[in-house]
Amino acid sequence: MHAKRIKQLPVVDEETGRVVGTLHQRDVLRVFTRPAADLERDVRAVLPDDGSFTVQVDAGVARIGGRVRRRSQAVALTEAVRAVEGVVDVACDVTYDDDDLIGVPPLL
Repeated sequence: MHAKRIKQLPVVDEETGRVVGTLHQRDVLRVFTRPAADLERDVRAVLPDDGSFTVQVDAGVARIGGRVRRRSQAVALTEAVRAVEGVVDVACDVTYDDDDLIGVPPLL
């Protein structure tokens, strides 16, 4: 939308083919313009509340650090952070003691 200077797109009902609304560029981008402090708060809310994790947010990229017992826990934390509204990407620096996903390529 930005590259083509399109400010809005029609939303079409797939059954009737009728326009039911419009999607504005500002609506699409709003989720990515959240203040870093708000985003960091929401990221911390999905992490265990034991104080052992670090969180840094820059331009929508959340970097999380810490240590967990199993690799599957690190993967689950990464996916939970990725699902936070406004997170564009996750840089996971979470380490683990046991690889319980042997044979599965790293997702981190």
